[in-house]
Amino acid sequence: MTADGHDDWADRRRSLRSAVTELSHRNRQTGWAPWCERHYDFVCPSFGTYPFQWFWDSCFHAIALSHLDTERAERELTSLMANQHDDGFISHVTFWQREQYEKMLSTYAIAYRTPWLSNSMQPPVLAEAVASVADRGRGDAFVAEVVDSVRRFYDWCDAARDPDGDGLIAVLQPDETGLDHSPKFDAYLGVHSEEHADFTAAWHRVADPYDEHDRALDVMFSLDRFIVEDVMVNTIYAENLRVLASLLERSGGAAAAGVYRRRADQTVSTMLSRCWDPDRGLFFDLAGADEHWLTANTVTSLFPLLLPELSAEMVRRLVTQLRDAARYDAAFPVPSVARDEPSYRPGVVGGSLVWRGPTWLNANWYLARGLLRHGHRELAVHLVDRSVALIERSGFREYYNPETGEGHGAHDFGWSAIALDMLELVAPSSQQE
Repeated sequence: MTADGHDDWADRRRSLRSAVTELSHRNRQTGWAPWCERHYDFVCPSFGTYPFQWFWDSCFHAIALSHLDTERAERELTSLMANQHDDGFISHVTFWQREQYEKMLSTYAIAYRTPWLSNSMQPPVLAEAVASVADRGRGDAFVAEVVDSVRRFYDWCDAARDPDGDGLIAVLQPDETGLDHSPKFDAYLGVHSEEHADFTAAWHRVADPYDEHDRALDVMFSLDRFIVEDVMVNTIYAENLRVLASLLERSGGAAAAGVYRRRADQTVSTMLSRCWDPDRGLFFDLAGADEHWLTANTVTSLFPLLLPELSAEMVRRLVTQLRDAARYDAAFPVPSVARDEPSYRPGVVGGSLVWRGPTWLNANWYLARGLLRHGHRELAVHLVDRSVALIERSGFREYYNPETGEGHGAHDFGWSAIALDMLELVAPSSQQE
C-alpha cells in the first residue's frame, strides 16, 4: 500500500495516463511557420506562461508522450531538431509562433541567435528522449532518421563547451542550466537579495558583455563572467553520451559509438575526481576560470547518483542525504535546496524566483532512476509515490511546496507529466496493462 492509501498501482497508472493525455492535448501547438517554412507539432510547457518550444521541456514531453502516442512523440522531437544550426547546436527555445506573443516576450531575458531561435543551451536530455520514443514506437527506423542530428548536437557540446578538454561541459549563463535562480549561484552572480529585479540585473551583467562581442564563444569564455561546469548538467551529459552510443550501434555506427563512450567515461572520471567533497558527501559545481566549488547544498549535488561508477561509499553518503529529514526527506521530496540551508524557501519567493527550495518532478525522475540503478528500490518507490501524489493533490504545476504539496508556478506544466514514466519504472509488472 502506498503512503496515500493506494494498494493498486494500476488505478493510479490509469488515472495518471488519462490526466497526461488531457494535458498533452491542452498544451499542444501545431501549425506552419513561414519564417522557416516548416510545420510544427509540440507540447508547450504552459500556454499561459511558456507557449514556445523549450529544449529540455520538449525532451521530457516526448518521454511522457512515448507512453501514449509515439507518433506525436516523434513529431515533438523532429520539431525540436527541425531548426538545428549548421554547427550542430540546437537552441534552447524555438519561437515558432513568435508574432502572437510579442508582449509576453518583452518580459523574457533571452539571448537570441535569430529572431526565432535562442542562442543558449539547456541540459542535454535529447538522446534519452530519442531512445524512449524509439523503444516504444518504430524502434530502429526512427533512430536511423534522427541519429545524425543527435550526434551533431553532442559533438557541438564537446567542441563548443569543453574548451579545456577535461570532459566537463560549461554553461555560460545561469539559465543554461535550467536552474535560473538557484541559490548555489547567488554569491558567484553577486546577488544579495531575493528580489527578481536583482537577478535580472545579474543576468544582464553576465549576458550584455557577450552581446558586445556577438556572443563569440571564445570571447565569452575569456570574459569569465559566468563559467560553470554544473554537476547536474554533466551528469545528464554523461548519461546521454552513453545512450547516444547505444543509438549509434542500433543504426550501424558501432565504430563511432566508442567515441561517445570514451567521452562519457572522461566526464564521469573528472566529476568523481574534482567535484566530490568527501567531507560533506556531496558533489559541487566548478565555477569560473579558477574552477572553485559552489558549495550550497542543492539537489544538483545529488544528481551523480545516476552514475553507475559511484563507489558504494559515495552512494551511501548521497542516500543518507535523501533520508535525512533535516535536508531532503520532506513530506513531498525532493526539495531543490537542502532544508538546513539558510537559502531554503519551500514556497514562492521573489514573485517568480525558481529552484530555491520547491520540489521539481524532473529532478525526482533522475533521482528515482539513480536509486533503482544502485539497488535502493524501496526509496525509489517512495519517491515515485510522493511525486504522483503531488499531481493527485495539486495538478500539473511547475513546482511544488515540499512541506505541504501545494502547487506553484505555471499551471498545466508539461514536464511534470514525467511522473508517468516514473510510475512505469516502479509499478509491479502484474499491474501493467
